[in-house]
Amino acid sequence: MRKLFMMQGFLLISGMVCGIIGYAALPDELVLRLGDFLTGQMQNLRAVCSAEEAAGRIMRANCVELLRVYLAGLCMVGLPILILLLYVKGFTFGFTGCFLLSHSVLLLVSRLLYVMVFAAAVAAAMRFSWILLQNRMQSLLRQLLQYRAVFLLLFLLILAASYVDGLCCARYLAGFTA
Repeated sequence: MRKLFMMQGFLLISGMVCGIIGYAALPDELVLRLGDFLTGQMQNLRAVCSAEEAAGRIMRANCVELLRVYLAGLCMVGLPILILLLYVKGFTFGFTGCFLLSHSVLLLVSRLLYVMVFAAAVAAAMRFSWILLQNRMQSLLRQLLQYRAVFLLLFLLILAASYVDGLCCARYLAGFTA
């Protein structure tokens, strides 16, 4: 299991490093256009829905993503999917983190909470999928109950992180006029 945790850390960190490199490789003109796009999207979002609705959308999206991780962990084929998912999440966080440093550190910190809980969920799902791959079926029911209990706790943490993320997004949206 120790090797599995080391691999997960490597995947997440290497994804973040690649995301940072990807952001650094962008020309300044494209970064400015990306900033204008974000501002435009936030203004459109503010015009279409309230801050509470935006926070609700964030919560739903995060919970659906956690459900996907849970289901991927329940099957043997889920291990490669989880590996790819962890790397991609690291990449997007590295890229988005660099971008948000110039726009809103508050949004960056709120996303960091979510990424930490998401990484823990992927770790639990990879561990269970690894147990299935090793064909340790003698204590499968006990392992499944532990897996469900861990994901219940992670679901509560995702709700808390999503709530913080939604509040930060609402505060950021408050800066835009409808």
